[in-house]
Amino acid sequence: ICEHLTDSWNLLDQVDETLCVLHPQHPKRYDLSRRIAVSDLATALFEVSPDRYYPKVVVYGPKSIASALNAKAKNIKNMWSSSRSARDNLQDILGISLPESQSFDQSEIKLECGICLSYDLDGDNPDQICTNDICARPFHRRCLIQWLTSKDDTRQSYNTYFGKCPYCKSSISVAAC
Repeated sequence: ICEHLTDSWNLLDQVDETLCVLHPQHPKRYDLSRRIAVSDLATALFEVSPDRYYPKVVVYGPKSIASALNAKAKNIKNMWSSSRSARDNLQDILGISLPESQSFDQSEIKLECGICLSYDLDGDNPDQICTNDICARPFHRRCLIQWLTSKDDTRQSYNTYFGKCPYCKSSISVAAC
């Protein structure tokens, strides 16, 4: 099994050495994903699998940033080259310059859920983001649903809740998967 994971571990070692890794702070070999800084407003979940030669990348942040980058990340399977570094691959595929870990102020990135104030909630990470570019606060889906359902002005249509961000009062919605 260890031989089966060697390529994944080598790729993650490259990520740890060359990118601004926000989480986990002290990765172990069983951690097959990294939350990396993409900009001062956006992060990406970088996941490897021994079954794929390329990582899965999902960008989180304001819709104005994340939508375009996620559209580019869909091409990762076709564009990823094992002969190039993880950093070079990501920069080329996403079409951006990634922050240097030494010069990036990690305290500016909000990773914790704006409601429960934790990052990990029973294995779930915050994956709902306020679409207001100034706020861009992350939330766990469960926390946001619980918050929205406690408010009188929240509307529900089928399995989607519509309400206001707890921080900036901008419109926010979440699907109850």
